[in-house]
Amino acid sequence: MEQPTNTDETILSALAVQARTASFWSMVAGIAGVIAAVAGGIMFLAIDELNNFSLSVLIVGAALIFLALVLSPRGVAIFLVGRQARFGTNVLIMTVAFFAIAILVNFLFFRSATRFDVTVTRFFSLAPQTAQILEELDSPIRANAFFVEGDSRYEQAELQAEDILNEFSRHSDKFEYRFEDPQLNRTLALRYGVTQFPTIVIENLDTGAIQPIYPATEQQIVTGMLIVTGIERKKVYILTGHSERSSTRNANTGAIETEGLDLALEGLLRDNYAVQALNLLQIREVPSDAAAVVVAGPSQELDVNEAAALDRYLSRGGRMVFLLDPGGPRSFALMLAEWGVRIGEESIADAGSSVAGQPMTPLIQRANGQFIRGEISGAEITTEIEVSFFPGVTYVSSLLSIEDMPPQITFVPLAQTTAASWEETDPGNPRPNPGVEAAGPFPIAGVVEACAKVTQPATFCSAGTPTTKIVIFGDSDFTKNQFFTSQNNADLFLNSINYLTDDFELISIRPKVFPVRQLILTSNERGFIQWSSYILPPALMLLAGAFVWWRRR
Repeated sequence: MEQPTNTDETILSALAVQARTASFWSMVAGIAGVIAAVAGGIMFLAIDELNNFSLSVLIVGAALIFLALVLSPRGVAIFLVGRQARFGTNVLIMTVAFFAIAILVNFLFFRSATRFDVTVTRFFSLAPQTAQILEELDSPIRANAFFVEGDSRYEQAELQAEDILNEFSRHSDKFEYRFEDPQLNRTLALRYGVTQFPTIVIENLDTGAIQPIYPATEQQIVTGMLIVTGIERKKVYILTGHSERSSTRNANTGAIETEGLDLALEGLLRDNYAVQALNLLQIREVPSDAAAVVVAGPSQELDVNEAAALDRYLSRGGRMVFLLDPGGPRSFALMLAEWGVRIGEESIADAGSSVAGQPMTPLIQRANGQFIRGEISGAEITTEIEVSFFPGVTYVSSLLSIEDMPPQITFVPLAQTTAASWEETDPGNPRPNPGVEAAGPFPIAGVVEACAKVTQPATFCSAGTPTTKIVIFGDSDFTKNQFFTSQNNADLFLNSINYLTDDFELISIRPKVFPVRQLILTSNERGFIQWSSYILPPALMLLAGAFVWWRRR
């Protein structure tokens, strides 16, 4: 029987024969020299810290190419003028053309004002509210960024500042910026009162008004712009003193607790509100400049004087949002009862639409018809909301039937559970108990507009009568840090504030807060990634080309 040819032995024999010739080693030296020259050139152009090393690699590459010429000048000459040379020349021309086209396209995109933000959270795009403020600028604004050139501690901060300022300038021809070194241009720094670096000074070029800010975040820049243009920010007060949700951010580490209200407060700042705490035991009255008051998950009762202060505020046309939890303090529920609202005491379970495996966390979805449309409710709060969820919620309903409700009060639900929901008396073991526990659907959020309390004589509201507006949610957990950026929870809360303060143009879907994603590397892993990204791609391409040449040869 004929034995098959041993291909491996044939190749090894051929290589052994070639290894005895000078032309073979000339080829090896030539390939190694070209790889070294390319790698050295890339390192020299891309990594300033490796200039000396890259020059050494270039010298080694040149030496190897020279060695290839010495070992087999005839072979090199044949390679340069033969069929392989023509093939290599074509490949070189196509490679150069490819890089030329890539550079040209990159240059055109760089010169173009068009940008594409492909991040899921639209993190690198300005918020619609910011874009609107820039479009409505009446005065030219300049941002003067003072960074010490070459200070490695703030290199990243300087890059981020330039990115965000460039994004601002792209949205308005009335916004410009410049970077100055306060040590080289000391006179200019002193003229702007800059004594600490880095600092960014927002300047109104018409009036000369200035406002220093830092760091260079979108909110800080917008706040500076509003100050120098004389636009007064509306104030939103956060009620305190009853164990409500509040800020938990650590001043040293920046860490926040899951139960805190930090992200919601920062959301209000991004919407350009001034946020301030309100303790009625301290000042006894709601300030007259309050655009809205937020009651976020209280767990302690109001005292008589606090209740009276809030009652006076609402009676003169105040605006409040209540985030109340099941079984919460009844003093708040009694206050809302005077405005025609009933707050439940038990939690709501929903088997028809809830977070997977958690019937005590109803999931409110537009696709299920659970959000009341703005044209029906008269409030645009939920117009663009698709999905939101409430971890532990009670019902928020009208105290009276539609027929019995006096004309001075209007209550409209904003969101409701499905027909498969029920009022659960045992949250630890949720299961429907027909005939004992009330069945759904239940409204879990609503809006009140009124010009008088439900207990007052029936009257029709006139145009000159102050209108009281109240937004009520049967849950506060959806606004806490743990859940605020999930689904449309943030937009639901912030849209409620926009509605109360009559900032209807701000009601929208906002860019999400950027989630922190970190890749932690050791020094060796970082070095491997850095070196491999510079060396491996061109080296692999050259080796592939050499293999193809060898096979065709």
